[in-house]
Amino acid sequence: MSGVTRRELLRRLAYTAPAIALGPTLLAGCGSDDEQKQRGGSKSGGSKSGSSLDVLVGFGTGNAPEQIPPQEKLAKAFASSKDGARINFRRIPDGDEAQRQLGVLIAAGKAPDIILPTGVYGISLYLDQDIWLDLGPQLKSAGVDMSLFVDSAADAAKAPNYYGPGSDSVVGIPAAVFTHTIAYNKDLFAAAGIDEPPHQWNAEGWDYDALLEMTKALTLDSRGRSAADTGFDPDDIVQFGLGHWDTGLMALGYGAEKYDPESRQLLFDTPENIEGTQFGADLTNVHRVLVNDQLAAGVASGADDPQLAAWKSGKIAIIDMCGCDLQSWGADNPFEWDVAPWPKGPAKLVSTLNLDVGAIVAASDQHDASFEALRFLLTEPANARQLSSGYGAMSPLKSEQNAFLDQLGGSFPGVDLQLFLDAFPYSVNQEGWFPAFTEVGDLGGQFLDPVALGKSTAAEQLPQYQQAAQALVDRWFEENELPS
Repeated sequence: MSGVTRRELLRRLAYTAPAIALGPTLLAGCGSDDEQKQRGGSKSGGSKSGSSLDVLVGFGTGNAPEQIPPQEKLAKAFASSKDGARINFRRIPDGDEAQRQLGVLIAAGKAPDIILPTGVYGISLYLDQDIWLDLGPQLKSAGVDMSLFVDSAADAAKAPNYYGPGSDSVVGIPAAVFTHTIAYNKDLFAAAGIDEPPHQWNAEGWDYDALLEMTKALTLDSRGRSAADTGFDPDDIVQFGLGHWDTGLMALGYGAEKYDPESRQLLFDTPENIEGTQFGADLTNVHRVLVNDQLAAGVASGADDPQLAAWKSGKIAIIDMCGCDLQSWGADNPFEWDVAPWPKGPAKLVSTLNLDVGAIVAASDQHDASFEALRFLLTEPANARQLSSGYGAMSPLKSEQNAFLDQLGGSFPGVDLQLFLDAFPYSVNQEGWFPAFTEVGDLGGQFLDPVALGKSTAAEQLPQYQQAAQALVDRWFEENELPS
């Protein structure tokens, strides 16, 4: 898939660029219902002859050349349907600029009607700023039950940390879902003479310790010695056992959580978080099996994405494989490869789920027409399947899950794609809102980077992060209230 991948977009938004806050000046543009009507439309008005809906595409994927034709085809079909409105796509390929434009358009009284798609991360950035329309009442009125969608996707779309675990509120209709497996280079396993990982989730013996032992055997210096051998040279590594890897996810396998909504406490300094974060950092700094971008550049010099280049050139044996990675990390590899389940942590087996949704902007003049468009695109099975496949994703509709195998099986013969479907019971969304979401996230690098770089320990840094971040959460509750 050309363009910025979903994983890369999230990495940039979450770690390398501050989120763009829609401050009071911009939010003043939201206005009252009466003000909205004076701008030329009723919020509750249905589609009118000649009316059009403004759909902003840029909070996530959706602007790659191969993704546009399915969107345009479905937009045309909706316009020709009963009471359907014309859809105009406002395409902004840069995520930061898309966020900025949303604020500018709201302030100018020209809010887009729909954001499609946006990840839960994009929703969470502005969830407490009255940007998104609660779709719960319209879903109920239309008789659309969220049980249509896979449970983990439906739960994430309800933003339980904000609205409460039993609420009927919905911040976006699920549009596309991605689960994660691992992927491995079969040729490197054969060369090392070690067994491949199992192909069954929660298989006995497939845990973090087994992964570490395996990746030590697959990490080699220029003289062919592995990281498990005496005399191994950690400064002369030519092949890494592990790369393109989310060490934060491994902390979840230790039982770590980010936030407890009942106590209103962040949980960054729990023993589980400290131990799991340190284990992830040690994969690079102690065991030397996990390659970072700097180390990858040493074995794949000159590449824009050194880890991708290192994987493609056979220098990394195992990677985390999001369904969103299949078209980039999985296509045209010059070696045999396959996927396997994530290993189990000391406390539990956890993989991650990435969810894209379609959301309606509260300041839009056309709530009903916008809802009908999302309903047409995302709840009618054939349309939802077509749209999600254009994103390279699985449809979050339960009835459409097997379509993923039909669509991609021919492109990846011999790859156990069923494991992406089998991942759902173990997959959790890690992009959900908590108080002071943006501020706490922006603060993270100050404390987490020294651990990742081996310059400090999780035991030293996470209590400091907890103290500083909890102060932001406490201040949020002093200045704000959760919806009743």
